[in-house]
Amino acid sequence: MRFFPAIAALLAVALLFPSKSFAAGRKKSTPTPAPDTTDHITAIHLTSITVTLFANHQSKEFKVSPATKITVNGQPSQLSSLATGMSVAIATASDGVTAAAIDAKSPKR
Repeated sequence: MRFFPAIAALLAVALLFPSKSFAAGRKKSTPTPAPDTTDHITAIHLTSITVTLFANHQSKEFKVSPATKITVNGQPSQLSSLATGMSVAIATASDGVTAAAIDAKSPKR
């Protein structure tokens, strides 16, 4: 009976402060990556680009004029620097068809 208080104390300490070795066998779950909700370039033409819009999963063609401001990864660029698969944000001119600005980003690897 003399050992009962000592055993109870050790058991209480083990329960209150579990060793890291008990948790070592568990696998840490990796967070699920956020879904890609950006629009993507699906085709590039001489004077336009085709973009698949995330909102409705449909393609839309935008005219590109000499006045269109194009950036790739934040740097000023040209139509020839765009590639299919890039995520893109487009600001349209008042006609809704001509791109006033194209901001493209290279796909993440």
